[in-house]
Amino acid sequence: KQWYQRRVAITAGGTTLASYAIALYMGHVKLWPIPMISYCGVHPPEKFVFSIGLVCSAFLMFLFIWIIESAGKVYSSRKTAWLLGFPSSLGLMVLAVCNCEEEPNLHYIGAITYFLTTAIYCLLCSFKELNLTKEKRTAWVTVRQFLSLVNLTFSLALGVLFAFGYQGTDWEVAFSEWTAVWAAEFYVLTFYWDLGDEFFIEQAKEFFGMEVRDNGKYKLVYDDEFALDMD
Repeated sequence: KQWYQRRVAITAGGTTLASYAIALYMGHVKLWPIPMISYCGVHPPEKFVFSIGLVCSAFLMFLFIWIIESAGKVYSSRKTAWLLGFPSSLGLMVLAVCNCEEEPNLHYIGAITYFLTTAIYCLLCSFKELNLTKEKRTAWVTVRQFLSLVNLTFSLALGVLFAFGYQGTDWEVAFSEWTAVWAAEFYVLTFYWDLGDEFFIEQAKEFFGMEVRDNGKYKLVYDDEFALDMD
């Protein structure tokens, strides 16, 4: 249903904000300069919220990417999912489990994987929609293209800033990270308004070989001797 995209965005965004709020309340980070998101998941109790919430987000993201890439839409591509989408979920899971102080190498490998693959994935999916006719191109198509460019710009800015000697404690680094993350979250959220419930019905029919009955139900048609009714 439509709630799925919203749940992906709310879980990841809510986890980030909750971890930051707890860390701020406990005195582990300061209000300004704004800390990197990673620093909000180092100390207990916020690190438990950070890890559990982002692992759940990674799992939901994996399912979301599978839904998108198996939907038969203009932006659907199994190759894109396996090369970029699923690795971004794995990167998010690694950075969530391995915090930046206890396992810095694994954490930053996960972070680089997540930011880089997510940025390219969003960009490729968005600009595939350029092939849509004017009648089929909604405002959300333009919004996704804008958000994908914002995500890519600030993800690359992170690498540039670190290359020029900026540290994780500098606000420019944290600002770039937060902006890239929220651009990705709003990118996912656009599908909530753009696709609608029928998108998931179409996806189920295409993937499982379902056809519509006159009474509004679906049946599995691969096997004539076995039919699975679904409301």
